[in-house]
Amino acid sequence: MGEMIELKAELDKLIARLGGVLAARTVLNEQDEIVEIHILSDLTKSPKQLVRDVQSAIMAAYGLDIDYKLISVAQVNSNMVMPAVRYEARLTIRRITISLDSSNVETTVILAQGDNQFEGTSRSPLSSRNRVQSAINACLAALKNYLGPSYAISLLDLQRQSIAGNDCFVVALSYTEPLHETILYGITPISSPDTEIQAAVMAVLSAMNRPISKPKKPS
Repeated sequence: MGEMIELKAELDKLIARLGGVLAARTVLNEQDEIVEIHILSDLTKSPKQLVRDVQSAIMAAYGLDIDYKLISVAQVNSNMVMPAVRYEARLTIRRITISLDSSNVETTVILAQGDNQFEGTSRSPLSSRNRVQSAINACLAALKNYLGPSYAISLLDLQRQSIAGNDCFVVALSYTEPLHETILYGITPISSPDTEIQAAVMAVLSAMNRPISKPKKPS
């Protein structure tokens, strides 16, 4: 059984490499016999020619004589085939570091996306409100490192609100990409006073991860 599954995968790869073929799928029955070969192709070859190409390729590579009746071909205009989409992994908090002296607070936020890290730092006069603001500014600096020079992001508003009996941070961000500007909104509950800084950063990420997580066409 394992050998037939491996052969099926190899046949699919072989057929997919033939000229004009966009995708291929081999179907086995319960006895591990090839019962169907489905091919999606463009219009550069006739279905009969594609069937002959498949038969010849399988015979040459594996010595198998495939009945042409098992091979079905569907053809599409390749210009109408939609490219595959990819999803960017969401940004997560890797580390938040806070340094205090007699008059200032310095916050460093490190964000992660897979194996990549993006760091931002902010320094502000020391106060309880500025500790939260410093964390948000550091997060925005890290996001700017992630986005690159063609994009801009800034804080429009930060509010602490009680929603359904829970204190939450609500943020509004201005997000500018080439030829387009939008406002993003994020919200995160504050589970305890000790988690205020983390909640503020997470509120920013909850807004920013929405456009990041949209499907994108590969470049």
